[in-house]
Amino acid sequence: MSLENPSALSSSNPSPYPLSETETGFAFTTERGAVYHLDFTSDSDYLPDTPFADSVYSFSILPVAGSGSFDRKDPRIEPTVIQALQVFFASFPKAVLLYVCSTENDQERVRSRLFGQWFSRHQKGFEKFDFHYPSQHLYMSAIVRRDFPESWRVELAILQAVEQHK
Repeated sequence: MSLENPSALSSSNPSPYPLSETETGFAFTTERGAVYHLDFTSDSDYLPDTPFADSVYSFSILPVAGSGSFDRKDPRIEPTVIQALQVFFASFPKAVLLYVCSTENDQERVRSRLFGQWFSRHQKGFEKFDFHYPSQHLYMSAIVRRDFPESWRVELAILQAVEQHK
């Protein structure tokens, strides 16, 4: 993935933090010294019997422990995550990106709602499928570009995979 010429964000949003490339994606440091990793890992085993299996990736937002003070209200985190997603999809336009909300502190529903709000503000050109199973504490989304051929197959394949793992 290349950080050259990332897509511009709306001028109404705060500026994103500078991203640095890592082995698995990107990292950034907030003004308060918190370090986050935005990881994109191949997840072809999740939907192995699909024509797009080799294009499935998992996305993680990982605060690095012991790296300063985490500020959940930091307005620059949202545009930073969005910029990383834009760079990723520019490099992998046929990707199916899975995002499973962490169950840490029983906050998976809150994380899902927050990610949904971010997506709704920046969805141009993308489609998101949500999968919510509160009794299992599973809140998951799949994101594809709007021009992804037969995106409905992505939704169906994930529904089937989740049903098999219940």
